[in-house]
Amino acid sequence: MKHGIAFVAISILFFVAGQARAAEATFDRALTVSGKVDLKVETGAGYIHLTHGSDTRLHVFGRIHSSWGAGSSKVAEIAGHPPIEQTGNIIRIGTSLNNLHNISIDYEIEAPAGALVDAETGSGDINDDGVGVNSKFSTGSGSIHLTGVASGFSAETGSGNIYAEQAGSGDVKAETGSGSIELRNLNGALKAETGSGSIKIGGTPTAPWKIETGAGSVEFWSGNASFTLDAETGMGGVQVDRQISAGQEQSRREVKGKFGDGGPLVKIETGMGSIHIH
Repeated sequence: MKHGIAFVAISILFFVAGQARAAEATFDRALTVSGKVDLKVETGAGYIHLTHGSDTRLHVFGRIHSSWGAGSSKVAEIAGHPPIEQTGNIIRIGTSLNNLHNISIDYEIEAPAGALVDAETGSGDINDDGVGVNSKFSTGSGSIHLTGVASGFSAETGSGNIYAEQAGSGDVKAETGSGSIELRNLNGALKAETGSGSIKIGGTPTAPWKIETGAGSVEFWSGNASFTLDAETGMGGVQVDRQISAGQEQSRREVKGKFGDGGPLVKIETGMGSIHIH
């Protein structure tokens, strides 16, 4: 650690039942930064919560949990030497820990809004309230909730829901193996895919969109945007509330055509479910 550690606060609580013990500990650190921050956060199991704060300070609060049978000494060791590495504006949190068994770490991080964020958890939710530029969020099992995202982003979960509100513009990728996807105020390219779950999208396509669910409904609030639609369902129906201006091909399960002046292709597919263009 090279910069701005304000303090470390450690609290440890032990629960004893026969020979098994569970432990919990916390740590708290503040780092000084200047300029563009490159932030990587990683935990094998646990949630990650990011909120925006000062452009010159990054604050990390960690909570370490052990399950019954896990050694309390490892919990105390992590709390005493938190897995935080800083080299200038490059900050790595949790990346130095490998093969932790029966131990999870939750992170609450206050960071500059313009940071480049890569947040990953093996199992747990990710919440981001307005932090990150062209950032990546991934969890093996858990939900992802993003608000105030100022640029493009990537959000992936093996099993869980994805919700995001874009406050700027940029390309978006949202994928879940099983779960719903809801994306608002999009302005850019899009790839949204779920193996099983509904998809709700609102925004303006400025580059191609691909929206796909294996089983679930799709709704697209298009406003007055101009685009070219190719929508198809294997089992269900397609409903379009807007006037198609040119190139219309329409049946109960498939609609193709241009809206407004035409434009980027919006490709929508569901194996089983309805499609509704608002």
